[in-house]
Amino acid sequence: MLGEYRFTGRRAAEISANIEQAVGAGELEPGQLLPPMRELADLLGVNPNTVAAAYRTLRERGVIETDGRRGSRVRSKPATTGREFIRVEVPEGVRDLSTGNPDPALLPALAPAFAWAAERGDQEPVLYGGEPVDPELARLARADWAADGVPAGPVAVTSGSLDAVERVLAAHLRPGDTVAVEDPGWGSLLDLVPALGLRTAPVGVDDEGPLP
Repeated sequence: MLGEYRFTGRRAAEISANIEQAVGAGELEPGQLLPPMRELADLLGVNPNTVAAAYRTLRERGVIETDGRRGSRVRSKPATTGREFIRVEVPEGVRDLSTGNPDPALLPALAPAFAWAAERGDQEPVLYGGEPVDPELARLARADWAADGVPAGPVAVTSGSLDAVERVLAAHLRPGDTVAVEDPGWGSLLDLVPALGLRTAPVGVDDEGPLP
């Protein structure tokens, strides 16, 4: 059933980490059946409750699913499996947006901007305790948002959109909460939500965005 893979761990956290790492590395494949809890407990020499706790953690993290007497198996698209193992086929004539990458042709030339930033950084080094957001950037951002009807409020800068989404989810939600996500959607977001212990609820999209 599981080939040559050897499960390890004595505590629930160790067992769940071992299985999650194996799923991420492709050693345990999507859809693969896992040992019954008592069988794995006997194999590892631990209490069945320990394995049950490990499986519960893996379910909450979106790695495995349990179907009553049919047992537990790796999800068909587990949150921690590398996309090269999921093998999602994009139909002919469809543009693949799952990576979240922009069209390089639409990106501005960054060399002049980096040169300007480097020169300014030499003149005015960025130090701890300084303004977290450049005042001019904040002014421009607030003006744009005001034009779109976004209420006034503080401005934060994050390391990309995924970092921003993670911060918002972590600040406002708790493990077990449900998040509406676009379907089809961005692969990295579909990885992030289960990894935070949250559940996904697919929402269809059209050319304008999500369908409420």
